[in-house]
Amino acid sequence: MMRGVSFLHKYIYLISLLMLVSTGCVDRNCVYNEYIALPNVGWNSDSLAVFYPDQIDKGQRYDVLLQLRTQNSYPYSNLWLFVDIEAPDGHVVRDTIECMLAEPNGKWLGDGWGSLYSIQIPLMRDVAFKEPGRYGYRFSQAMRDSSIIGVHSIGLKIDKVSQ
Repeated sequence: MMRGVSFLHKYIYLISLLMLVSTGCVDRNCVYNEYIALPNVGWNSDSLAVFYPDQIDKGQRYDVLLQLRTQNSYPYSNLWLFVDIEAPDGHVVRDTIECMLAEPNGKWLGDGWGSLYSIQIPLMRDVAFKEPGRYGYRFSQAMRDSSIIGVHSIGLKIDKVSQ
């Protein structure tokens, strides 16, 4: 029995370490990278995941990426999201995006290990923001179910585009 507990503790430690390392900016072009863990009991459609990256520079070009970690218990091959982007002046733009998580044959997209899969989805490529300041990104699930299971965490990553 003690052997199983020891293995379990090592497994949990390894997963925690991998998640900690993967949440930070590793390369010098990364200016923001954060994840928000979602409840195990389900992500309700009225719950928001909100990100406020550090100051964005005017004139600099960026790639903005949505990051999703899903478990193989997620029952669908896609995920619909509402995305609200708030500019520093308070103006909000809403978009609806479809995130493809699996191929038609059921094979998960992205990288996976065990029952956890990770994927990056471009939101904006090579974009220059019109005004400097702090932008807000709000995500909510837009599936037909009011609560969905199997979405482990959602993240936002912003990289400077090399010029």
